[in-house]
Amino acid sequence: MRVLALVLSLAIMAVADARIGETAIQFADRYGAPKDTATSKIMDKGFPILEEAVHHTYEYQGWKIRAAFLQLDGPAVRMDFQKMSGSPAGIAIQDYELRAIASANTPPGMSWSRMPYDNPDSPNKGLAKVAEAFVAVGQRMWKRTDGAILWCRSNLIVRLELPIARQYEVKLKTEKEQKARASVPQF
Repeated sequence: MRVLALVLSLAIMAVADARIGETAIQFADRYGAPKDTATSKIMDKGFPILEEAVHHTYEYQGWKIRAAFLQLDGPAVRMDFQKMSGSPAGIAIQDYELRAIASANTPPGMSWSRMPYDNPDSPNKGLAKVAEAFVAVGQRMWKRTDGAILWCRSNLIVRLELPIARQYEVKLKTEKEQKARASVPQF
């Protein structure tokens, strides 16, 4: 019984330390109420960080944090961090700021390791996909031991995502392709 209590307490601590994977209520406790304005809703519709997900935008100490949740009461599966204009250090994300984001999202017992650039939205395949890494100036990626990905996008946006976010996108893409094929008339 004591072992189970210890395991549960360690699991709760891991979730409390890891920002990605928190619920909207935990985000509000950490960052304040979401700043979901008409403009942010238009941006979420036009440029969603995860299609068909619930999006919230938070402002925290000069940063804008967009989070995507697959369910209203579910965990955040993808987040974008971006400095707001007027930041004393400018809008480019510095290495020490990137390290702070990574550190805040590293549960005990986990670590990050550098990985090759891999844009899941790219239509390129094979050698073109490999060559893409050479043209992706300023884009760096790391993978956490549980498969989460940290992606520094041109030093302006840091994306953090759980593996389920990419799996969900693959599922949506497959469903759209199946729907498109089913809609072809029987000529």
